[in-house]
Amino acid sequence: ADYIVRRWPEIPEDWGHKTGVATHVAVTSLERTLITLAHQTGDRRYIDFCLKQRGLGDWNLGIVIGRRPLIEGHIYAYLARCLAQLELYRSQPDPKLLTQTDRAIDFMTRRDGLAITGGCGQWEIWTDDQDGRGQLGETCATAYQIRIYDSLLRLRGEAFFGDLMERTIYNALFAAQSPDGRRIRYYCPLEGRRAYHPTDTYCCPCNYRRIVAELPAMVYYRSGAGVAVNLYAESEAKLDLPDGTSLRIRQKTDYPSSGRVQIVLQPSRPTRFPVLLRIPAWCKGPQVRVNGHELERAARPGQFLSIQREWKSGDRIDLDMPMRWRLIRGRKRQAGRVAVMRGPLVFCLNPSQHKELSDWDGADLGRIMLDPESLGDPVPDSSVRPGGVACRLQAWKPGYRVKRPGDLKLLLTEFPDPGGRAVYFRVPDLSVAVEDELLAGR
Repeated sequence: ADYIVRRWPEIPEDWGHKTGVATHVAVTSLERTLITLAHQTGDRRYIDFCLKQRGLGDWNLGIVIGRRPLIEGHIYAYLARCLAQLELYRSQPDPKLLTQTDRAIDFMTRRDGLAITGGCGQWEIWTDDQDGRGQLGETCATAYQIRIYDSLLRLRGEAFFGDLMERTIYNALFAAQSPDGRRIRYYCPLEGRRAYHPTDTYCCPCNYRRIVAELPAMVYYRSGAGVAVNLYAESEAKLDLPDGTSLRIRQKTDYPSSGRVQIVLQPSRPTRFPVLLRIPAWCKGPQVRVNGHELERAARPGQFLSIQREWKSGDRIDLDMPMRWRLIRGRKRQAGRVAVMRGPLVFCLNPSQHKELSDWDGADLGRIMLDPESLGDPVPDSSVRPGGVACRLQAWKPGYRVKRPGDLKLLLTEFPDPGGRAVYFRVPDLSVAVEDELLAGR
């Protein structure tokens, strides 16, 4: 770090043009590293370097759509600088340090920058056309999106960022790894073939390993005098509350296969504190019971439900989140079609599991017409993960026939299925489709 700070003024002004890469792209994450170092050492020089030499406090780049010279619209580099500004904001809260991050969130959620899986961009660059083919969802960008959501959740306490985190993790992130854990993807398209990265190193495989190692810290958060449960997963954690109480908290669940979660609390002594539960925006009519007694206060989708009481060791919270099938309306290039979702999971069609479709291209698969009335209960499917689920339904081959039953019997699998080739499909009547709850009203 000292070497970089000392030698930085010697970099030629035209260095970026000569290399074809903008400086902030070439040194992705440098500022965040130096800010962390300054906090650890107490040496202000590293923050001064970020402000004076790197101009971090005044950085204000708009969303650049398309692959321009110097890779100015590079999502990974853009979000890394946003993350550095968020870290800087915590020690010197200047509102302009939030401008870039708010702009990125607005673009993704209100201006079609986010794909239904939580991935975004083409060829590492911001896009807003909802193109599902090709180089969609660079894994590095996915990793930094999750880090941004985590930082904003801690900063603002809004369940919305946990919803974004959940969608991205279960679909875009987990699809970036082969089910056996051995290979990593550079991109995770919605349509067409997916390819694994040819080597074990380079930015995407390494960023995948980093973010997976960070996920356990995104399950539980300290919140005021209590604890917030953000992600639902079989897990256990121990944390100290502000009053000195030691708290063990454990989840028992098969989520996201079902929406049933049991949370067991073991405080070191009886004490009063709030437990906050993130109620996902997709969840309608959740039921919450404390020690078997139903909570009188309604839980609202898209918000944290706060349960404040005196907790004793062995107290439990049972959360039941109904998971109904949702047909999500496509946008822009996906207009006129729907994607099938249940809870946080997106489902896809793997043509290799259907003999009559094995040689169909992703675009042809997208012309299949689903029969919404044939949707039933999810079926067990461990082809993608142990305890996973699949969607069994009927459909029609492209054409005008809508006579029941359909001439196709489909099994849609979870999006991380490495053989997945299509996510969006036609339906006879588009009025059955609903808007994506993560985008509606933002």
